[in-house]
Amino acid sequence: MKNIFFIIIFLFLNSCGFTPIYSSKDSNYKIMSFQKNINNNLTNYIQDSVTMLSNDNAKNVLKIDLNFSENITVILKDSKGDPKKNRLTINVDLEIFDINDNLTLSEKFFESFEYNIDDNKFTLKQYEKNIRQNLVEEITQQINTFLAQTI
Repeated sequence: MKNIFFIIIFLFLNSCGFTPIYSSKDSNYKIMSFQKNINNNLTNYIQDSVTMLSNDNAKNVLKIDLNFSENITVILKDSKGDPKKNRLTINVDLEIFDINDNLTLSEKFFESFEYNIDDNKFTLKQYEKNIRQNLVEEITQQINTFLAQTI
């Protein structure tokens, strides 16, 4: 019964004209080098996601410099002066160079999120980690869209 279900799903997806949204064979650029100012999980995620769409047969060869920064600011304090609400902002400055190291494009991407501060420091750190990952995923989608539309 399971096999029949999977065969029907496979035939349906195969015949409906399904194509992936992001595909490296559709891109018209090849990333030759990727430089970043910070080497952490977030910047590695951005690099992996962007280079995954690089087409080795493309004519446009690019070098990318990525400048990553994050900032947490207190936006609300209680009567004692203790922080109650923070804003986490992630900024990514992207510079794209051609094969001759000439700057061709420069774009800034940023996302922010406001959140209430939890008294439990462990859960607060876990929550901030999840927020960071979600914001970086959104920025990565914006970068991939930007590269697909402009190059």
